[in-house]
Amino acid sequence: MKRCIICLQELELFQGLKREQITDLCQCTQRKRLSKGDYLYHQGELTRTIYLIKSGKLKLVQTDLDGHNKILDVCGPGEVLGEMSLYQEQNEHSSAIAMEEVFTCCFSKLQFEALIKQDPSFALRIISYLGQKRYETMLKAGKETGLPVKERLLQLFYRLAEDYGQKTPASTLIDLKITQQELADMIGSSRVMVIQALKELKAANIIGRENKYFVLYNDPCISVHSFD
Repeated sequence: MKRCIICLQELELFQGLKREQITDLCQCTQRKRLSKGDYLYHQGELTRTIYLIKSGKLKLVQTDLDGHNKILDVCGPGEVLGEMSLYQEQNEHSSAIAMEEVFTCCFSKLQFEALIKQDPSFALRIISYLGQKRYETMLKAGKETGLPVKERLLQLFYRLAEDYGQKTPASTLIDLKITQQELADMIGSSRVMVIQALKELKAANIIGRENKYFVLYNDPCISVHSFD
């Protein structure tokens, strides 16, 4: 029980709740473990569950009618998935796939509704969280629209470094094992073009690789517009 309470209290969405409210939630919480490649849910699935990521990372993959995949986002510890079910029942617009071992806490929509009835301020926190999440998604998309592949790729590396970076005196290691195809799917490009962009960024000593992880080298003179 204690471990689950710590799990929930670490998440921004639950900060401010009373201990007894956390305890009540915890008693009904289901824990789920995923191995790399496992699906948390599938695109088109009707879900009534809200997932809180305790550890690990998942990619949100949208598949179009032609079978092409686009990675909409990478989600990590502290983030919430399936939250749109709080508003209305609808099919998921993407699949959530584990990129490594993942642990989640799972809640039903009814549990959240019961908590809101007990504490109306919790509804405001949910609205604020979802609003901020939507704003950040729109901001990411806006920054990358119309940019060349190399700049879109570097923007992506900066974003991943901000979310999952481990800083050293000379660089930032991105703690995320990601393939060239996944990079292409994230920026809406082809693997061939991403490979070429990676070669150019490596040649310019902007990025590197260490033990299958990408590294972003520190250089205050580098900007996303300095290598058009």
